[in-house]
Amino acid sequence: MEYAMSLEMGLSLLRGQRRHGRLPVMEHLSGISCEVITHLTQINPVMERHRVNEAFGRLAEIFDVDLLWGGGLPDCTREIYDWSDGQTVKKNARGEDVVQWGIFGAAHQEDGRHFTHVPKPDSIEAALAFDPSVYFPKTVEQYREQFTADYQRMRQNCGKTCLPIPHHYTTAFHWPLANFGFELLCEAGMEEDRFDQLMERFVEISTRITTAWSQVPDVAGFILHDDLAMTGGPIFAPDWYRQHIFKHYPRIFEPLKQAGIPIIFTSDGNINAFVDDIFAAGADGLNFEYMVDLSYLVENYPEKILIGNMNSHIIAAGPLDRITDEVNRCLSIGAQSPHFVVNIGGQITHDIPIDHLEHYLKVRKQLSEQLTSQTSHTT
Repeated sequence: MEYAMSLEMGLSLLRGQRRHGRLPVMEHLSGISCEVITHLTQINPVMERHRVNEAFGRLAEIFDVDLLWGGGLPDCTREIYDWSDGQTVKKNARGEDVVQWGIFGAAHQEDGRHFTHVPKPDSIEAALAFDPSVYFPKTVEQYREQFTADYQRMRQNCGKTCLPIPHHYTTAFHWPLANFGFELLCEAGMEEDRFDQLMERFVEISTRITTAWSQVPDVAGFILHDDLAMTGGPIFAPDWYRQHIFKHYPRIFEPLKQAGIPIIFTSDGNINAFVDDIFAAGADGLNFEYMVDLSYLVENYPEKILIGNMNSHIIAAGPLDRITDEVNRCLSIGAQSPHFVVNIGGQITHDIPIDHLEHYLKVRKQLSEQLTSQTSHTT
């Protein structure tokens, strides 16, 4: 497949090549508010729904997005909500509760459950006996057909603007969280022998999914997601993860590795205890939040793709001088890595004011070019 020049920075990064001109960017755009979209693009996506994809294409250009996390730019097939009435929860077309996520709605999670369509087990015994194949029965061939169509749509929706990186959200640890919720996961996780058997069933599905994605034509990179920790650190002791979660990663990663597709692992929270495990399992890159020690990653993993570390709470809360300090902190450290990618951790959310985003963009673009020029002279 031939790519336009505007996509070359993202592709160069995934191929392990050095940057030129500015730091690469991966931003999450779907959480941006209607007010910000309208201000920046002169398109009101709620009033002009047929222009949603055009609006997000303009946003991607304004933010210099090279890599797009998880899928294509939104289009008019997505359900759009007018949140200006002050409501915090609405019903989607299927009658399910959703909460605001930009101009869209996100599933109203119950105790961390993403798969609210799956009946929640009513006991620890039922959770440990849970058979996910009942609800996720597709074969590799069926997944491959679905993912091929999905990826073609992602590429079409992004056009020449940026490169979409598809993802699998429930790599291993996130499977029981998404199905059971936090409390039941914690209880089931203590039944270690039977929990191992449960994880084998989840991992079999993830391996089918990565096998299918490895067979989709022209996929340049892939995101594997597991929220392993909270702001304060891991939910379980680190050795618990090594015994029950990380041992499965090489098997899940293998189809993509064999196909030569770079893997970008993504997790929320303070995962300092796990970065060595994640890279040892075969990840080619890491997308992480501000709690993670960026200096450690830059010093110890110069060959890896390092994405993130910008604190979204500071961008949202301000004031402007604090935003300047945060951008300087993150980019000054990150630019020392040849494969660092700018990213606001936790996404660009609808609570970030227009003036904060405009200031962030101004400082980020100026510093990005300055640091790239400096590092190009020293490498």
